[in-house]
Amino acid sequence: MIKTFNVIWLMAAAVFSGKVSHAAEDAGHHLSHNHIAVIVGRAYEETDDGHHEDGNVVGVDYTRQFHEHWAWGLTFEQEAFGNNDQSRHGVFALPVSYFVNERWRFFAGPGIEFRGRGDPDEPMLRIGTGYEFDIGKHFTLAPEAQIDLISGGTKVYVVALSLGFGF
Repeated sequence: MIKTFNVIWLMAAAVFSGKVSHAAEDAGHHLSHNHIAVIVGRAYEETDDGHHEDGNVVGVDYTRQFHEHWAWGLTFEQEAFGNNDQSRHGVFALPVSYFVNERWRFFAGPGIEFRGRGDPDEPMLRIGTGYEFDIGKHFTLAPEAQIDLISGGTKVYVVALSLGFGF
């Protein structure tokens, strides 16, 4: 329950911070067709039988924007920082992003959750949102909130921060 609150809090913080940065949006935002980012975050897994796990994640995200509002991407994340007892070892996803404006994006797409301890890998659907802040000419910083819906009823909530480079 506390982890769900953290996800909701992050989304609310991104909404309010968006109201502060309208001046930056008015200054213009250059459309970078390619964007690569390093992701650092926290994941919280909830299964239907009441089992909970949490752990840190690191990853890489590539996005190719082919239209003012649309992009496709590749994401790879893995459990990090000594979480060897976790059953979730990593994720590979292929999200499609919709940019509401130059900063807000919503994304969703299929993926695979890599499991450990002899468990089979599971198909999943990732749904999320993020808000990009420009840092200089090519760099971005984006808080993100994601939910991975895993086959069998497991849900994984991810709160992350990505540092990206657009080119």
